[in-house]
Parts: sequence; C-alpha cells; structure tokens
Amino acid sequence: MARMRDHFHPGGHINYGTEELESDNVLDGLDEADKKALFVPQQRSRINLLGILVNIFCPWILTTAVYWVMAGKLHYTSPNLAWLIVLSAFALVAFLAVTARIRKQNDQPSWFTYCTGSCLVGVILATVCGNLIFTTEINMYYDYLNLNTYSAVNPAHETGQMVMDAGIVYFGHGVHLDTKKTAGFKHGDTYCVVPITHDDEKLPSYDFWAVGVNCCDNPRKFHCGRHYDNFRARSGLRLMNEEQRPFFRLAVQQAEAAYGITAAHPVFFYWAQDPLHDVNLHFQRAVRYFIIGSSTFFVSNVIGVISATFAFAKMGRV
Repeated sequence: MARMRDHFHPGGHINYGTEELESDNVLDGLDEADKKALFVPQQRSRINLLGILVNIFCPWILTTAVYWVMAGKLHYTSPNLAWLIVLSAFALVAFLAVTARIRKQNDQPSWFTYCTGSCLVGVILATVCGNLIFTTEINMYYDYLNLNTYSAVNPAHETGQMVMDAGIVYFGHGVHLDTKKTAGFKHGDTYCVVPITHDDEKLPSYDFWAVGVNCCDNPRKFHCGRHYDNFRARSGLRLMNEEQRPFFRLAVQQAEAAYGITAAHPVFFYWAQDPLHDVNLHFQRAVRYFIIGSSTFFVSNVIGVISATFAFAKMGRV
C-alpha cells in the first residue's frame, strides 16, 4: 500500500517508476493559443451538396429550355414570344450576376459566381445553336408541312402557275428528267437545272425543273441528289432557298437559249422518290442535334462543377 501511494499524487497523475508524465512541464513551452488548439478538434471543410446539385441541374435546365424554344415549333409559330423567353433568360442571368456580386462582397461562397457564368454560357450557346437548327431544319420542315401537295401532275398539261403554292408534287406516269437538256450557271458554285418532262413530248412551256448545286460538271450530265437515276423516282420537293432561286433562273435561261425551248413560269424542285421521308429527315436531324447539344452541355457542366468543387475546397469554401 505504501508503494502504491507513492505512485499517486494529489494532482491526479500516475507515476510508473522513472517514466513520470509531467503534463505541466509539457505545456510550459506553449503559448495560450497553442494550448487551446490542443483541445479543440480541427474543423473539416463541409461539402455543400445542395449547391453542387443546383449548379449541375439549374444551368442545364435553363439552357435546355432556351435551346428547345429557339429550335422548336414555338419559334416557328410565335417568334416574338420565343425571343421574349430568350430575353427573360438573360434577365435571370443578370439577376444571378447581381446576387453573386453581393455574396462576393460579403465574402460568401462562390457558387453563385459559378452558376452565373455557367448559365450565361449556356443561354448564349442555346440561342445561337437553337437558331441555327431552326433556320436549317425546323423552318424548312414546317414550311413543307404548311404548303400544298399536288398529285398526278403532268408537265404537258399543267403550268408552273398552277402549283405556285406547292411544297410536294407527285408527278404522273411517264414523267422523267430530260437529262439531254441539262444546263448550269456558274457563280462560284454551279447551279444545275434539268427539265421535268412527259415521255418525249415537246412541251409548249418547260415550267418544271429539277435542280442541284455542283452536280452537272463537264460533260454536262445531271447527277444531283440521290434519286436522279432512279426510275422509281417521280416526285419533287419544292426549292425553299430564296437566295439560290435567281441563279437557277439564270441556268434556265441558258437552257432556253441552248435548246430552243421556253420556260414561262419555271418552278424548281429537288427530285425525290419519297418526298415525305425527305421532309421528315429535317425533323429527325433537328431532334438529333438537340439531344447532342443538350447532352454535351450537361457533361461539360458536370465537369465544370467537379473542378469548381476542388477549387473551392482549397479555399475552404465548399
């Protein structure tokens, strides 16, 4: 009992032979701040999971919405409303920018700054790319649907004035391309035309023409489109590009002079076997471009959020 008492001191310390732990001596060399730090657990950076999820999905949702508006039917039926929605999206980005500025002044975490930049980039890309899809695919798709369709048209009996509102024309039996009367007008590109005729009749007016670009080089052989030599093809899709129309008209004038024919009211078509399939291709391409664009932005934004998370972690602002 005596030996055991020797190991216990009033200070509450236990001594084991010569290895006596003197805590007072250990702390003597530390200042007060270091002494407190020994007993305070180090604070770890907390990940703001909500902020991460918001920055992954909110910019993507906003971008996809603007993309859909600019590339979709709403842009065709109500263009003013579509652009109003785009302006509203930019107004939302401006609000986020002001909020981010206020948070930055208060030395708050920078997720608002990232969200502002991501939304701004997304809205700009969605506006530009969506408008591009609209002008190249969707606008043409709905134009074809809204124009009239004519069946059993015979160039020997009908004139161009009778189908001025045509989007799709199905020609009658015996109608074909008269490739012997191919002509081309060169203005940078070569604008090629060939008359659509009935059997081997000489027509009073050659008003129906199949067209293409850079597909009637020497020797002057018309090979425009996929169905120029398909004996089953007997249909036409109306030319919608108004910028090309004057050059095709000049090519027709060359054909008139070269072959001694007349074209009083020429109308231009792309020769096709299944014109409805070709019309639907415009919509299918638009959908594919939309999915690719939306998915690409989502993946890019996820990578950006991950990079920002590591960056904020180094700053202790996760």
